[in-house]
Amino acid sequence: MGKPTPTRIREGLQKKLYLGNLDARRDWGFAGDYVEAMWLMLQQDRPDDYVIATGQTHSVKEFLDEVFGYLDLDWRQYVEIDPRYFRPSEVDLLEGGASKARRTLGWGPEVHFKELAHMMTDHDWELARRERFLAERGRQDCR
Repeated sequence: MGKPTPTRIREGLQKKLYLGNLDARRDWGFAGDYVEAMWLMLQQDRPDDYVIATGQTHSVKEFLDEVFGYLDLDWRQYVEIDPRYFRPSEVDLLEGGASKARRTLGWGPEVHFKELAHMMTDHDWELARRERFLAERGRQDCR
């Protein structure tokens, strides 16, 4: 059995997704963009410190809206809050300020929230489809 994901719900492999704080806001970014920023840092004549971030926050609810909407599902029918997934020292808002990286390195994220959510969903959906294919044939998960 694979990890719990909305795509597994879409493919009929699970019924619910259990999450914690849906109001937590995070600065969601694409790792490939961050690797580019690291490369640009290494091209500088002198080392320096930079914050690498999108500078935009989105809540877990917004992520659910985007992903479940992309799958043509209503997340409210499938997501349940589980107190075990609340963090004792939860930070409600995490947002980075990358103005120095923009100014000095000429860096900015190219993949934005909606595209990132779709990329993540597409990847997980392919895994869920494979899992369903194997399950229909009585085989174990062979990722």
